[in-house]
Amino acid sequence: MASVDLFRSVFGRVTLSALLVSLISTLALFLVVQKIVDTDGRMMLGREVDTDLAGLADIYVSGGEEELKARILDRLAMERGDSERAYYLFADAAGRRIAGNIAHWPALASEVSEARLIRLPDGDRMFARATQLGADARLIVGRSDHRGRALQRRLLGAFAVAGAIVALLSLAAGHFAARRLRRRVEGVNAAFGAVRAGRIAARAPGPEEGDELGELAANTNAMLDQVERLMDAQRAVSDQTAHEIRTPLMHLDTRILKAMERTDDESLLRTLGRSRDELRGVVRLLDSLLDIAGTQAMRGDLRGLADVDLSDVVENLADLYRASAEELGIAFNARIAPGVLLRADPMQITRLLSNLLDNAFKYVPRGGAVLLSLDPGPSIVVQDNGRGIPADAREHVFERYVRLDATPGGGHGLGLALARAIAERHGLIIHVDDARPGARFVVQPEEMDV
Repeated sequence: MASVDLFRSVFGRVTLSALLVSLISTLALFLVVQKIVDTDGRMMLGREVDTDLAGLADIYVSGGEEELKARILDRLAMERGDSERAYYLFADAAGRRIAGNIAHWPALASEVSEARLIRLPDGDRMFARATQLGADARLIVGRSDHRGRALQRRLLGAFAVAGAIVALLSLAAGHFAARRLRRRVEGVNAAFGAVRAGRIAARAPGPEEGDELGELAANTNAMLDQVERLMDAQRAVSDQTAHEIRTPLMHLDTRILKAMERTDDESLLRTLGRSRDELRGVVRLLDSLLDIAGTQAMRGDLRGLADVDLSDVVENLADLYRASAEELGIAFNARIAPGVLLRADPMQITRLLSNLLDNAFKYVPRGGAVLLSLDPGPSIVVQDNGRGIPADAREHVFERYVRLDATPGGGHGLGLALARAIAERHGLIIHVDDARPGARFVVQPEEMDV
């Protein structure tokens, strides 16, 4: 399986999205839990501080300043078993310390019994509340929040480990799910690629899965079945049309021939002869149109093709045209590389080359030259030194009914159109260049056309 760019692949983005959602969910859960723990911890500290403060305030009311100082010293002398620290500051109206372990009165309003977290000079932090005991006396009671911060550190560590585990599990699950989905989508794409390459019987795997991708594979296969049926139907219609039209025309030609055999009237014989020529011209036109239509319909369909020794096919054709060249007084040269193979229909390849050679012999005057060459690739060249083809007509000569020679009997302008259809049916392209002088037709795979 090819490597995947996570940011360009749909499945990669789905996997990363799942990973991001899991991390965000874990972070959100941690923040909620942290808020709850912090709030509960502060409420517990607040209740403890308020209880102690209320007790000391009662002592001040009942026992006075000295009794309060003694009780504060007693509390500071006690060691707590939970590692928390107690803070006290009994001060006068100006904030000067009378008793306690806080050196200076912090920014805490005693007249409104303000309570909040306060950062101490040694870096420690306490939750404290202040209260006004009298006109010239006020009191602060505080507690450190070591337990709360320790609990939050443990929570942070626990959520970090849990988040990492969730992320890894999400990434692994997303990776395997995306890999499986990607393999199934690649199967559908491979089916399309195989059909485009000519293997019309190829089908997408997995239609039996029953999910959305299974439905996609089933619809893909149904569409390919329909395409195959349409191709078969078009081929059958072409064959039937050729049979239904050509047969009566050939019967008519036979009747004309018999009529010519039974008459000595020269005028009637000339008329019947022209009728036969026109009739055969119609048959050739019909054959050419059906050949073009049939060949174009089979474009991309490799059925009926086989590995062919193209060198033998070209060599046999060259032998036929050597004799014609001698009669026409044309120098015909063939340079054919041995052992060139092509998956092809040899009859169609012969038809393609015959059309090109007929075209070359047609426009080369006596004393001219025609070259036929075959090189590995394959690369086939038919070149002549005739009058050539104007630059603005070189692409149009492959269209139907385009004729550069408008003289009567010059053909129907379908030979090069059929040559192009045959080339494309075999995965080849054909183009014409200026041979200076003459024309140079080249047939080769598309990737060689530079």
